[in-house]
Amino acid sequence: MTTRTSPKATGAWLCLLIAMMTLSTSVSSQNESQWNVEHEHSSLCEISESLIFNGTNANTSVGWQVSLGSRTPGSEPSALFRSAVEENVTAWGWEVYTQQHESHGMNLTNLFATLNGTGDGEQGRIVISAHYDSRNVADKDLNASNQTLPVPGANDAASGAAIMIELARIIPAMNLTQDITLFWNDAEDQNDNYTLGAEAWADNLSQYEIDNMESFVLLDMVGDRDLQLQEIYIGNSTLKSRAQTLGGALGMVNGTVSCAGTEGDGTMQYNITAYVGDDHQHPHELGIPTLSFMDPQYGEKVPGTFGEYWHTMEDTPDKVSEESLGAVGRLVELGLRTEAFVIVVEDQGQSPQDNSTGDEDDAPSEPSEPESRVITGLVILAGFSLSVIVGLIVFAEWKLKY
Repeated sequence: MTTRTSPKATGAWLCLLIAMMTLSTSVSSQNESQWNVEHEHSSLCEISESLIFNGTNANTSVGWQVSLGSRTPGSEPSALFRSAVEENVTAWGWEVYTQQHESHGMNLTNLFATLNGTGDGEQGRIVISAHYDSRNVADKDLNASNQTLPVPGANDAASGAAIMIELARIIPAMNLTQDITLFWNDAEDQNDNYTLGAEAWADNLSQYEIDNMESFVLLDMVGDRDLQLQEIYIGNSTLKSRAQTLGGALGMVNGTVSCAGTEGDGTMQYNITAYVGDDHQHPHELGIPTLSFMDPQYGEKVPGTFGEYWHTMEDTPDKVSEESLGAVGRLVELGLRTEAFVIVVEDQGQSPQDNSTGDEDDAPSEPSEPESRVITGLVILAGFSLSVIVGLIVFAEWKLKY
């Protein structure tokens, strides 16, 4: 027997859908307003004056990592990196452990450092992550003889890993309420295989760990001398909004005045949306609020790539600056000190779907992430869903009329 849905029932479902969407938006706005009230401009400025992140230290770390050689999974340079990081962060009060996985014929090792928060009772966990492996082939190099050589990986790997090492040094003195995990992930960028370390980590999370995670903050390609952080699709809209507020206070957003009274320098350009498949997609799929800091243009634009230096032998320390590393490091530090990366229960009840509001004139007409890492399916799904909703409305109106 075929069951037909009456026009009234269809209308009721549509009203319910609209009401749910409105309620979700309302709850998000209320929580966002609460955070804005608690951290209004003068409060942010007061906290920003005490930031201690050292961009020079991070820049020195970039040079050191590149000097180790190619940090490909299972290599000696990879092991030397982990050993040095473990020795340092353990001395700073962190608990360090590793997880090993096999994937696509590679033995990969994820490195973690954890620090308990000072809050009473059970508090959530913030995870900050960056990949530390450097790409095994410079396949985008214009010189064909270089295309089988391993990439130095100064920006695409070492920059995010370096910021996390400096964060490991300064976080213990912050006395943060939340538990913190620093996650250096492996095998993000090997051959045509991407985000393997983050995927293995996400696949092994328990439901308790997922429910207890406040947010996942990713750092990737964040040391470019010409820093232009863009809004990365996908991600949590509340976290993105707060990130812009933090960036405005630090003088990173055009059209805003910093706490120091200077005009924003445009190093944070969230009016531009970049469609990037990266490590954050795996926790996002689990419903964990995610935020990705990334500059997807490294050097001059080159069609089909992330810029002229990306995946080439030109990804060297001279293309990275302590100013850029310091700007991103202070952005994350300010976020931690103001609890900007803490999403309350009502926010976690939202759909993890991105609510980007980037300027369509600046956003790429097609995903800017080259080759297999583009999340085109999500864009298609969003368009299809919208078409279905519009179709239901038209059908209901037609049935009511006739």
